[in-house]
Amino acid sequence: MSQTPNRTRHATTTTFVGLPTGSAIGINFAALFTGALIAVWTGSIGWPLLALFAAAVIITTTVVNPRGIYLTVVTAPLLFFISVIAVGYLLSRDQLSTGGTSSRTAQLLVVYPLVELFPVLAAVTLGAIIIGWVRIRLIKRQNDALLERETAERSRASESNRRTNIEGRRARERSRAVSVQELVSRERDRSGRARSAHGGSTRVVNRLGDDLYSE
Repeated sequence: MSQTPNRTRHATTTTFVGLPTGSAIGINFAALFTGALIAVWTGSIGWPLLALFAAAVIITTTVVNPRGIYLTVVTAPLLFFISVIAVGYLLSRDQLSTGGTSSRTAQLLVVYPLVELFPVLAAVTLGAIIIGWVRIRLIKRQNDALLERETAERSRASESNRRTNIEGRRARERSRAVSVQELVSRERDRSGRARSAHGGSTRVVNRLGDDLYSE
């Protein structure tokens, strides 16, 4: 009875196939949201937002379930784009409300961080793509090896069943042959006993006749 919880915990551990796709995207969003709050508080988009974004994307792409790799990688640049635009808007909100030349400058300030941070965005996205591609290749290789092993096991099982069937058929044929031989041997024994009995009765009759005539 005490082994059942251990088995259950072991089964739960071994069935982990990766982080759910929604959780991976949520982690990326939370990292960018935290970085955006820090950027608004400091008044500039600096390394905290970039570091949180890079760490979150790399980690989630590494641990997300295989089906969610593509969606996790694709949504990361979109979330980054939205976060940077939102931070730029909040930092330039006062200038945007005044209008005029300062308003146009503020609009440029909203878009400019995207151009400035594009190399970081491209590097992180490329790293995530490479990680996702490597994971997919490894999973495919593992699946191919598993399929090959299962095919070999099925072939061995089929060969074993075929041999068992052949041996069983031969055993039945031998048993049938032995049964036929036993029947023939019993019939011969029966015939021999019948002949012996018939010969004995003939000798008794002849002996009785001799006795009668001798008197």
